[in-house]
Amino acid sequence: MVITMIFNKKNYKNLFYLLPALLFIILIFLIPLSYSVVTSFTKWLLLLPNLGIKFIGIANYVRLFTASFTWQSLGITFYFVIGAVSLELVVGFIIALALNTEFKGWKIVQSIILIPFMMAPVVVGFVWKFILDDNFGLVPYVLRSIGLGGVINTVPFLANANLAMPMIIIADAWEYIPVETLIILAGLKSLPQEPYEAAEVDGATSFQKLVYITLPLLRPTILVAVVIRTLTCLQIFDLIFVMTGGGPGTSTETLSFYGYLEAFQSYNVGFSSALNVFILLLAMFLTVIYMKIIGGANE
Repeated sequence: MVITMIFNKKNYKNLFYLLPALLFIILIFLIPLSYSVVTSFTKWLLLLPNLGIKFIGIANYVRLFTASFTWQSLGITFYFVIGAVSLELVVGFIIALALNTEFKGWKIVQSIILIPFMMAPVVVGFVWKFILDDNFGLVPYVLRSIGLGGVINTVPFLANANLAMPMIIIADAWEYIPVETLIILAGLKSLPQEPYEAAEVDGATSFQKLVYITLPLLRPTILVAVVIRTLTCLQIFDLIFVMTGGGPGTSTETLSFYGYLEAFQSYNVGFSSALNVFILLLAMFLTVIYMKIIGGANE
């Protein structure tokens, strides 16, 4: 549509208005993306500058799809995505339902709920790392106060392979639940009142109205919230870098963190680029699936 508008002589003036946006897209998105795609077909080792940049075709992608650690990182990534998105959606939906009725000071409450989202992910990571600290953290202190100190001493939160990722999911949910809440709350505010009035006449309970009216009508909004958080969760890096550094062991190394290690520790730029292109394709694939589901929900 944009291309047709540009080349239509009657709308040539629109080109002037579109140029800033087109230049922004080209400079910020297309050029770096093209550079990354081209680099993914090369062997570029920063520790061996004498070798230069050598074109190796799809060798990086062959290594990517045949390496067992890629699939391990993919599994860890989906573990985080499913856990974080599910927790944020459920809690965000509950809070949105609670805020759907206007009461005195409800706008102030909305503003307070947004505070975690206003914090940078790195700051959130440091906050939760301190909260979970075995010696000074609030959570271990509370658990010791109720007689569970022995459990905390033997199973540190961020040093245990089974607990580290759930703690990261909780920290991420704490930051992004406000986003899910606002999206779902906006959807609730836009729902028609006629079905609820008819249900009141028929004697439907609040639970029946929630299940048979609210959830079906809110399905497109919920799917949009899921799409947004799924795509951002695929790129999780900040919290992992601050809270666990990918550890203990490799238990919290997602695809994005794996790409970081390849680029800035192994200095393998070509393979890291291939890994990031794979993440982009994965995000595009999931987006297409979600869009089809949303399209079906609107029919």
